[in-house]
Amino acid sequence: MGGLVTSLAFLTRVPLPSFLFSDGVSTDRAVWAFPVVGALIGLALWVLLSLISGFGFHPLVVAVAVVAAGLLITGALHEDGLADVVDGLGGGDLARRLEIMKDSRLGAFGVLALVLMVVLKVGVVYTLADPLKPGLALALLVGAAAWSRALITAIWATLPPAIPGGLASVRPHVQQAAIALAIALGLLLVLLLLLPGTGFLLGGAVLAAMVVGLFALFARWQFGGVTGDVCGAAQVLAELAFFAAALAHIS
Repeated sequence: MGGLVTSLAFLTRVPLPSFLFSDGVSTDRAVWAFPVVGALIGLALWVLLSLISGFGFHPLVVAVAVVAAGLLITGALHEDGLADVVDGLGGGDLARRLEIMKDSRLGAFGVLALVLMVVLKVGVVYTLADPLKPGLALALLVGAAAWSRALITAIWATLPPAIPGGLASVRPHVQQAAIALAIALGLLLVLLLLLPGTGFLLGGAVLAAMVVGLFALFARWQFGGVTGDVCGAAQVLAELAFFAAALAHIS
C-alpha cells in the first residue's frame, strides 16, 4: 500500500490524506506500482467518457472533456516533460539543451508538440465516443495508460542520469526486481483487457515499447541520459504510439 500511495502522489494530483504516507516509501522503491496507477487513471477516464456520452453530449465535447480530465488528474506532469524535451532540442550543445529543459518558460517547439499531442488524443477519444464503444474504450484507455507508465520505469532504470542530483539520478531501488515487476504488471493488465475485437492491444504494446526504446537511444545521444522530463516525454510518446496502433484497427 505504501508503494501504491507514493506512486499515486507522484503521478497524479489526487489529494490523499497524510496518514497514508506513514510507511514512508520513497518513489524509487514505488516504481513497481506505476502501471497500477496508470490503470486507475485510465479507468477514471473511461467512467467519465461513459457518463458524459450517456447524457447525449456531442462526441467532440466528450473527447475534449476526457482529454482535459486526464491533464487535470496528472497535473500535465508528462506533457510538461514532452514540451521541455522538444524545446531542449533547439540547444546547440549538451549543456545548452539541458539548460533549456530546466527553463520554466515554454517555447514554440514545445507548444507545437503539445498541440499535436492533444489533437491526436482528442481524435482517439472522439473515435471511441462516436458512437460509444464502451468495451474498446475501456481496453484502450486503461491499457495505454498502464503500459506507458510501466515503460517509464525501464527508461529510468537503464539510462544514466543526465543531471547529477536531479530526480532521475535516484536509481530505482532493487532495479531488476522493481522494473521486472512493473513491466510484468503492465503487460498483465494489457492481457487482461484482451476482449473480442481488442487484439490490437498487443500491437499497441509492441509499438509503444519500440518507440520508447528508440527514444531512449535518442535521449542518450541528445541529452546524455535520462531526466524527469525525458521520462515524462517517454510516457506521452508511448501512449500516443499505443493510440496510433489502435486507430488503425478501430472502424
